[in-house]
Amino acid sequence: MLLLVLLLVGVYVFTQWRGSAATPPKQLPVLVLQSPSGQWLDYQPRSGEVTLINFWSPDCPPCVAEIPVLNGLQKWLGGAHFTVLGVAVAGNAPIVVAQAKSRYGIIYPVYVDSSGGVSRLLGGVTLTPTSLLVNGQGRIVGRYVGAISLPVILWHLLRMRL
Repeated sequence: MLLLVLLLVGVYVFTQWRGSAATPPKQLPVLVLQSPSGQWLDYQPRSGEVTLINFWSPDCPPCVAEIPVLNGLQKWLGGAHFTVLGVAVAGNAPIVVAQAKSRYGIIYPVYVDSSGGVSRLLGGVTLTPTSLLVNGQGRIVGRYVGAISLPVILWHLLRMRL
């Protein structure tokens, strides 16, 4: 039993605290994203804006389970200095993403990575949900595989003095 507990704690620490083994670029490149309504956007955070980019899928139970946490972060911290950005991974039709946004009451901006190009550009996303934390200088400072842990992300945001 103790071995199982230690294993679970190890998995949690590896995926939530240190991130995954995949190495994203150090600086966030301009992301070409498509809205669920079909409009294209070249996304780059404003100077001084911290961004949590969340790769998700509407048919992924852990992704759906973390939506209230992401909504809470956007509600409490969202504005000129922080935003959550949802990116639906390849294989999700824009209409399905739009329906999921409405069904789950998502309040942060959501886009679709139809070709998977954004995922590849950011080091590859093989599991959903995966989130990247981008500091106010556009540097990727955290990668979280699995559902976001509110205490961990708040700790990182506090360390960034957000």
